[in-house]
Amino acid sequence: MTTRTRREFLGESAAFAAAMGVAPMAFAQGKAAMTGRASKPLDLLMLGGTGFLGPHIVWRAQERGHNVTLFNRGQTGPDLFPDLELIEGDRYTDLSHLKSAVEEGRIWHGAIDTFAYVPSVVTDMMGVIRDAVQHYTLVSTVSVYADFGTVGADESAPLAEVPDDVAAGIKSHREVNEHYGAMKARCEKAGEDGMPGRIANVRPGLIVGPRDTTGRFTYWAVRGSEGGTMIAPGDPKDPIQVIDVRDLADFIVLAFERKLSGAYNAISPAGMFTIGDVVESAIRVGDAGTEAEWIDADFLAAHGVNGWQHMPAWISQSTPGYEGFGTNNCEKATKAGMTIRPMDETMRATLEYYRTRGPELVAERGEEFGAQWRQSVRGGLPKELESQVLEAWNNRG
Repeated sequence: MTTRTRREFLGESAAFAAAMGVAPMAFAQGKAAMTGRASKPLDLLMLGGTGFLGPHIVWRAQERGHNVTLFNRGQTGPDLFPDLELIEGDRYTDLSHLKSAVEEGRIWHGAIDTFAYVPSVVTDMMGVIRDAVQHYTLVSTVSVYADFGTVGADESAPLAEVPDDVAAGIKSHREVNEHYGAMKARCEKAGEDGMPGRIANVRPGLIVGPRDTTGRFTYWAVRGSEGGTMIAPGDPKDPIQVIDVRDLADFIVLAFERKLSGAYNAISPAGMFTIGDVVESAIRVGDAGTEAEWIDADFLAAHGVNGWQHMPAWISQSTPGYEGFGTNNCEKATKAGMTIRPMDETMRATLEYYRTRGPELVAERGEEFGAQWRQSVRGGLPKELESQVLEAWNNRG
């Protein structure tokens, strides 16, 4: 390791900017997406890195030539990155190995945290790493906002709140429930309090693409490949916003490299995609002769079909409190260098992951497990309910 003092290391921002070919002021307003390898390899501390988003960040950082150190429990995806250094620990219960590494002089250019849910846990992490990293990127969410009632809301919109006593009683990600957004907002503040001016709060919306096992967006890719008649919800012009996990990873690594600060809505620009685009892409990529039947939101609701739950990525703007759904302003992130790929690229990669990972799991863990995985990851509208609603729609008076 280098013999630089921490004071010297943490004061390198201006020199780092020059080495990267970026003016210091451009840290807050990067202009272009990154291509190829970085001009200078950096040291990255990855907090987590083995779930859905994390691996894509690690892969992107490696593509850029950076040196990645993982901090996690070593339990999820232990074979993903066998050649990377792992500092084993648990953000909730055991920071001892990370603390020891810092006490021994380990330093990194930045840390990226994909799993911040509890503000006190973020505070504890800050206590360990604040003098060992120049910059901290926290993956937050657009759910930090108080509501979706405002069209075109940007990063200055009011944030969700949770009473202090309720927040104090939440000890892990498993307990956030309906306070998810408010707790993420508190995590942002905890990070900023710990490393003022050295933190980027990246606020993605619905993250989609390969390795997604949530059963949300994947539904469209799978249903479009199954043939027959599929339900398409509401008006084809209804706005939706998503971000491909690979685009999000690119932007997060950009934030790390350029030391962005402040909050950024990381999601497709308002107006870029509609639910019509999603349905058309699913049918086109699925290439199974599937046809769409557009059914209005009120009819769907009357027959037990809910936006988001059954019709992923979509909520009717006629829903009270959701008048601004799908219209978040992400101009700040796009000016900083965030890019969004075409819908077909995301749809194709999502379907390919579903088609390849299912057979792999059958081979690894048996047909029963593979079938359960396919059903869970497909998600969305159950086939039986789809048939019932289509029949009711076709027989309406």
